[in-house]
Amino acid sequence: MSEFNPQDYKEYDAFIVSEIEEGFRHVQINYPKTLNSFNEVRWRQFQAVLEKLDRDPTTVVVLISSTSPKSFSSGLDLKDAFDGIGGLSDVSNEERYIGVHEHIEDFQIAVATPSRMKVPTIALLNGINYGLALDIASACSIRVAVEGCKFSIKEIQIGITADMGSLQRLPAIVNNQSLLYERALTGSIFSAQDALSWGLVSQVFPTFEAGLEYCKDLGTQISGYPNWAVRGTKKCINEINLGLSVDQGLKNVAAYNATHLDGNFLKAASGFSKKSKL
Repeated sequence: MSEFNPQDYKEYDAFIVSEIEEGFRHVQINYPKTLNSFNEVRWRQFQAVLEKLDRDPTTVVVLISSTSPKSFSSGLDLKDAFDGIGGLSDVSNEERYIGVHEHIEDFQIAVATPSRMKVPTIALLNGINYGLALDIASACSIRVAVEGCKFSIKEIQIGITADMGSLQRLPAIVNNQSLLYERALTGSIFSAQDALSWGLVSQVFPTFEAGLEYCKDLGTQISGYPNWAVRGTKKCINEINLGLSVDQGLKNVAAYNATHLDGNFLKAASGFSKKSKL
């Protein structure tokens, strides 16, 4: 029986955290009145929720989605962001630089939480996905979209360089660098089918319900496998994405599997192989 208790996450009021199957956790962004925009309180909660789930040794996989039918996330809460930066307008250039730089780095660490997690994450993207939504999505392991999605690397249109991870992660994800430059430099809106052909998402579904059902089936399948094997698989892929050589990656997984393949597993595997027929 699962020991997961959703009450442990009640303090994070911008999110609903639940369990779909044992080991398969669901995080719903729940601030629909602003189309799930993120202010500082909400992005710090986002980090705290995911880090808490990742510390739980019974977590195997996490689904991230929205409670709003209109939006996964409309991006950054601009009023909150500019109010915060505006408070640094009367300080010296050095103090302003330090304050803004520290704030951006804290924010980056929060948004990158899915990529740092030991467990894989699935993002179900619906409705509006602007700016920060793409930063979050690109940090997730698997991305699934719903027809009617609107995507945009929106930051250029408000006069800033996107700084929360999409420009760093998308080059390794998408299959057309020219199109990446075009979309990043114009903030143009693109569709779910565009995202699929670009390699940003792996599946597109006609309705949110169909997408959610697929993600639930996918997460249930993943959560049925040994936790160490799931975490190790994500670790191996992440290492290569971060620039590790194939040779070093092979050495790392050899050590990882040697650590986790205990006597009980080897006995079970031997029994399985004797019963199996090609």
